[in-house]
Amino acid sequence: MLLYSSVLYAQFGTSERSILSLQTGPTFYTGKLIGVAGHSSSLRNGIGWSGSYTYLIGNKPAIRVGFGVLYQGSRYTNDMPNSSDKIQTHYFAPQFSLHWLKQQFSLYFTTGTGYQLYQDNSTVYDKPRKVSMNKWAANFGIGGEYRAFTHWGVSARINYILAYSGEYSVRYHDKEWMVQPHYPMKGADDISQLGFSVGINYHF
Repeated sequence: MLLYSSVLYAQFGTSERSILSLQTGPTFYTGKLIGVAGHSSSLRNGIGWSGSYTYLIGNKPAIRVGFGVLYQGSRYTNDMPNSSDKIQTHYFAPQFSLHWLKQQFSLYFTTGTGYQLYQDNSTVYDKPRKVSMNKWAANFGIGGEYRAFTHWGVSARINYILAYSGEYSVRYHDKEWMVQPHYPMKGADDISQLGFSVGINYHF
């Protein structure tokens, strides 16, 4: 039994320190939408993708602390009779994570704060309308992994990005101006997202 446990320990949880992860899945716009067709519920359902790198530290077999970086993108589209929206976001942030390891299985919690790029390439009565802004945001996530092979695992994650718009630019009819929202607090619109994703991890 001791030999068997040692093999599992070496094979699935301790010798590798770095983790590369690629995931994709549905995302849901939970905040107030800025899009032209934002009152349509279908604009709230999108697709997301992410990539992350984590470096684990610590010597305890069951618990590890991790530091790394996260990129997460998303896309939301909707068409109305006289307008359409194509919203894309890109989020970049350093990450802190806490991992609980149990042979082939692991659970982890992640959090970080970084920068979110927001852009809506919409149309209104066949005229292009562009909204863009770059704002600070924060993320919180929880996930799990099954190590199917020595270096490869299957992972799933729930991630929430908390973000507010603040001032943003609008370009329409060859004119550009700044908009200052007033909901839910003065000067900020909620543009948060909730994502569910699955993918693969590579350990090395």
